[in-house]
Amino acid sequence: MKTQLREQNSLSRAGIRTMRKNRIPNLNRKWLFFLVPIIAIIITHLTLSYLNSPQRLVKTFEKNVSDNNYKEVTRMLQKGGTQASLDEESVIAFMDYMNSTELLDEVDEMVQDRKVINSQLIDGRGNHIITIKKSSKFLGIYQTYLISAEPFELKITSPIDDVELKLINQVTHLKSEEYEKTYHKILPGKYTLGVSYKGAYSDVEDSVNIDFSAASKNKLSQELTFNVSYVQIYSNEPEAELFVNGKDTGRKISELDRFGPFLLNGQTVIHAEIEKNGELFKTDGIPVTGKYIDLMFDSPIENTDQTDDKDGFFAGLKRFFDKYLPSPKPSSDLEETQLINGLFNQNGEAFLDSKEYQDKIKKKNTTQKLVSFAMKNSKQDDSGMIITTNEKYEITDKKGKTKMKSFEITYHFSRENDELKMDRIVEVKEIK
Repeated sequence: MKTQLREQNSLSRAGIRTMRKNRIPNLNRKWLFFLVPIIAIIITHLTLSYLNSPQRLVKTFEKNVSDNNYKEVTRMLQKGGTQASLDEESVIAFMDYMNSTELLDEVDEMVQDRKVINSQLIDGRGNHIITIKKSSKFLGIYQTYLISAEPFELKITSPIDDVELKLINQVTHLKSEEYEKTYHKILPGKYTLGVSYKGAYSDVEDSVNIDFSAASKNKLSQELTFNVSYVQIYSNEPEAELFVNGKDTGRKISELDRFGPFLLNGQTVIHAEIEKNGELFKTDGIPVTGKYIDLMFDSPIENTDQTDDKDGFFAGLKRFFDKYLPSPKPSSDLEETQLINGLFNQNGEAFLDSKEYQDKIKKKNTTQKLVSFAMKNSKQDDSGMIITTNEKYEITDKKGKTKMKSFEITYHFSRENDELKMDRIVEVKEIK
């Protein structure tokens, strides 16, 4: 029995060997040993080629941005040598910026057929957003690629100095007479700029939305427009003392080119006081709601000027401008023609009318000399100013006969580059 079983097993093993020999010839078995490693090498090569291709780079970048995976996006941008700040707030703002526009779709178009077609992504406003560049070769064979985001520049302009700015946890304090701050190496996106100011007369706390979608050529300018400003103060008595909310500032109006800054909400009230001949004069209190404040005394005291024969119509205006206008002030040695050219708007009616009037006076051999000059009233805004004056002249005709005449004259000034230029005489009334 055992002998029969051994014979059957021997026959079975022999049959299996025979079938194997019939199924796989010796020649094919040799080729198989060569093909398997070759196929493995090809698969490995294709895999490594794809893993290091620019196509996979942009696909991975797109997915991480779409998924708001700021850690992976930060890692990729950092590895790519991005020069902009890569703090968490900035990267999140950048991802929102990419997702809220069509820029993410355009990243995919930078690569076609595993080749970089456009190494730079530039939007319609000339902003350079993304760069794809070559890196080292993996195993010395496979070219690798990196992706980086280009930094932007932000310029902040403030209407007042000594302001504290806070952007992305970076605190900056503008110094006295400093009105601009430029931030470099910022990723595009939406941010909130904190603004604070603590002054002698007003405090400011504000926040400003910064949106880089308005940037051009990687630069964005933002002008702060909160309702606070320095003011310029005008008066028919420049030597009057200035008061703020009833308190004496210890300053004269003539000493101030600008004053403040103030919140322009009307909560601050300014008035002026002056003592003459033992009597105290006060102006009305003016709420601060704009950049220009007129403090007019109801009873201005005339300032009598003793002038020589060379002084004419413009001499009195010159002295008036010296006291009244903040800048530019004509120097004392200006001649009459220089005064006309410097202070009058030569495109306006006043220049032509006044010059023609002077020519007319000269043809008649008539001279006039300013005897007294007082400002009666003024009103102004951002576009210009209207001034009404009382002026007295000594007029001598060609026969030597002299008489006194008084006039109420209304002048109109236009504001050009923050300077006042007279452009017309609105009205002249003789006071009899």
